[in-house]
Amino acid sequence: MSRRSYLVNPPFQLKLVLLVMAWGAVLAVAVGLMGYEVQQHALEAVRDPVKRAAIERSGRQMLAALAGISAFSLLLLGVVSLVISHRVAGPLHVLGYFLELLAEGRYPPPRALRRHDELKAFHAHFLETVEAMKARDARLLRRIDEVLLRAREAQPAHGTALSQALRDLEVDAGERRRALAEASPAPTAARETH
Repeated sequence: MSRRSYLVNPPFQLKLVLLVMAWGAVLAVAVGLMGYEVQQHALEAVRDPVKRAAIERSGRQMLAALAGISAFSLLLLGVVSLVISHRVAGPLHVLGYFLELLAEGRYPPPRALRRHDELKAFHAHFLETVEAMKARDARLLRRIDEVLLRAREAQPAHGTALSQALRDLEVDAGERRRALAEASPAPTAARETH
């Protein structure tokens, strides 16, 4: 996926854009109907043909202006809702990628959100959680190293069963060490763009 794409999550983003634009269209139709109703009441009250023609002409002009304003407003609502949805979908995409890495037993490389992105507090909390998980793994690895050292010292007395258990533990510890080595410090500034 291109980092310049505004449709990071098309189902969510297009749904939001269409809902906002549909609501704007409903409001525009409601205002148009109210204007038409006001014009009809004005026409009922006037008997002079010249005044009736002026009311009808101004009513058509008002409806044409309302249609133009409504079309421009709907376009603007669509663009604004696309931008806002992008500012939500982008961070969710990043966090989804982070979760995939965590599910693989790896730590995500810290990545700052863009300056105008939403969900910054959640993103920061997520990164704090990842840092806490890394610290927990580092503590666990120190304990494993201590146990391995003591077990190696006791190994001559207990033979091959202990040797296999120690190899298995060393393999598990090695996987955690690689995951910790791949992780880098948390970002300090939001420099990334989508």
